Amino acid sequence: MKHKKNKTYTDKAMIGYIRHGDVVAIEPSWNLGAPEHMGKLLLEKYPTQEDAKKLVDSAIALPKFRKEDYWYVDGFGEVIDKRVSSHPENFREHIGHLYLWMKGEWQYSDCGIDWEPVREVIKTEVSA
Repeated sequence: MKHKKNKTYTDKAMIGYIRHGDVVAIEPSWNLGAPEHMGKLLLEKYPTQEDAKKLVDSAIALPKFRKEDYWYVDGFGEVIDKRVSSHPENFREHIGHLYLWMKGEWQYSDCGIDWEPVREVIKTEVSA
């Protein structure tokens, strides 16, 4: 995983899934430190789309914030990249990592634009 220079392990994350073209996402209360730790948890404990929905739609993650209408992946990316945002109100300064269930698996982004499978992020971190 290539971390952006301005991202830290203390930056918070958001977790989401796509529903009818919009992203439903939460900011969980827990912070697992390094982004790959969150990714590993998602892969091991919430490996399916149904698991992703259950995690986001329930109180399991003790959500501090929830939004149900990010305009697809681009709108969700605006959470951490306000430079290309058409909705500046979506920007959340303390969020540095996004996890999204799409393309049949968990995806990760630390820039809001480029996404990579979490399994690849973890593999890269283990071999680094």
